[in-house]
Amino acid sequence: MDKQTIVKLLHQQNFRLTREREALLDLFVQSDKMYTPAQWHALAQQANVQIGLTTVYRLLEVLTKVGLATPFLVEGSIYYAFCEGHHHHHFVCLQCHAVEDLYECPNIPSPPQGCRIEQHKLDLFGTCEQCQQKKSPYSHH
Repeated sequence: MDKQTIVKLLHQQNFRLTREREALLDLFVQSDKMYTPAQWHALAQQANVQIGLTTVYRLLEVLTKVGLATPFLVEGSIYYAFCEGHHHHHFVCLQCHAVEDLYECPNIPSPPQGCRIEQHKLDLFGTCEQCQQKKSPYSHH
């Protein structure tokens, strides 16, 4: 999804995109990992983006509302990752927090009698190949 479309979606939610907010949005869109709001705030500070933690929360809230951010609950903390707006699932590495989009839908069970499925969500949590290789006693690194 291009930036102009994202900006348009944010404006529809009455979210004014200041220079600092736009810089945070750029960091968010370019990342392939999930971070907590406090970690997103720290990343912004490291990139010399002067923005408050409240603004980080607000941007994540609006992006989640328009379907461009996905929250993940991991070990009691909520992490956020950027997502394109179309239907997909995720693999989340619990070691390095990388998030990979999965576009294949699994076979899902039938709903209870008389119920209709409106949507579904599936996220897989585990350890990515790179993190497995780092842990292996046989790796040559």
